[in-house]
Amino acid sequence: MARQRDPKRDQALEIFIEHNGEVTNRKVASLLSVPEKTISAWKSRDKWSAVLQNNDCSTAKEKCSTTNKGGAPRGNQNAKGNKGNQHASPPEGNKNAVKTGEYEKLYFDLLSEDEKSVYLMNFTSDQRLEQDIRELSLRKYRMMKRITSAEDNLNESEMILLHELRDRKRYIESNGKKIKITEPELIITEKREKISPKIDNILRLEDALTRISNQLAKSLKLKNELELSEKKKALIEAQARIASLKADELELEIVPQANPTNDNDEVPDDIDDEIAKLEQELGIDHNG
Repeated sequence: MARQRDPKRDQALEIFIEHNGEVTNRKVASLLSVPEKTISAWKSRDKWSAVLQNNDCSTAKEKCSTTNKGGAPRGNQNAKGNKGNQHASPPEGNKNAVKTGEYEKLYFDLLSEDEKSVYLMNFTSDQRLEQDIRELSLRKYRMMKRITSAEDNLNESEMILLHELRDRKRYIESNGKKIKITEPELIITEKREKISPKIDNILRLEDALTRISNQLAKSLKLKNELELSEKKKALIEAQARIASLKADELELEIVPQANPTNDNDEVPDDIDDEIAKLEQELGIDHNG
């Protein structure tokens, strides 16, 4: 036969709930004249904290003193006129999560006029590389504006501290590349503890701006290399065309000698004209 549940166990929970959980096990034990360890065991097994949080009861329904299942009272109008958010997410285009702007999503319709002018800068390539360059240019422009705006809100002492922190980083040339090195510590611990969120924000923006600038430089370098490759390809094709035309020209000069009766003993002007045009495009000067 199962052991009958001690009625003081439910009474202990009721006391805990009545005090909104702000009562010690020793106090409950004193009120019910039971050992403190027993109260601790009941509290753990019956999950009093969860019961209090859920405003529910772990005992039998007829002994439960917490009949309120939570929620606002009947007739409550706290949410009147609020349709809620079906998808539980911010509207498209919001900037709640933007910190440095390094990974900020761009919407052309939401750009300002000056940002659109940056985005629509005239690039010669129609490839994806062009799109990357436009977006990186726009991100760099926005981040520079954010840094300027943030600096405008600093007081004199904050500006001094910002310059000291900036001086800790400098770049040196090594094998044709810029390498960032950190100078010896300039800021004492007490001063660093006083760094405001505004300064931290500017430093984060500047680090992100450096990364964006590096990406932009790499993209521009790649674009330049592709354009040079296209020019080199066009040069090779033009040279091959000139060689082919000169071969045709030589053949036309030889044929009349083999056939003296042939009246057409002159090279057509259009071949000479095309050769001259191609050589002019390639910068070949026969007068030098």
